[in-house]
Amino acid sequence: MKKYRWWFLGTGAVLLLFVSFPFVVIYLLNNGNPYTRYWTEKQVPAHLESQGYTKGDLLEDHWVLPNYRINNDIYTDGYMVRFKDEPTVTYTYGVKRHGKNVVQYCEIEATDIQDSFLISSGPTEHSESTCINHLENR
Repeated sequence: MKKYRWWFLGTGAVLLLFVSFPFVVIYLLNNGNPYTRYWTEKQVPAHLESQGYTKGDLLEDHWVLPNYRINNDIYTDGYMVRFKDEPTVTYTYGVKRHGKNVVQYCEIEATDIQDSFLISSGPTEHSESTCINHLENR
């Protein structure tokens, strides 16, 4: 009887894995990797505070998950920030895979009056001196 009990438990565990696998994949596709999201939401606000920005300086800041693969040295998750003194410019930050350092992407999205998106590559008020291109190391 003991022999059959282990066989039933093993079969049940394998069936549970097969049934739950599609649900796990769908969750990860819709919500992103929880590990990388944790690091992004932890590191970027701390980086902004170390740069001298407070929560009162920010108009909007939140985690984002792009629809495409970005730089291989950076986690796919991003963190978008808009400042109160520059409400039409959106800055995107990422976290490096090794060392968990925060970097700012050089590509900056700016909205004009008609709410169309323009890509600005020139320096702006909150641009950091060292930035990376998000499509550089694909």
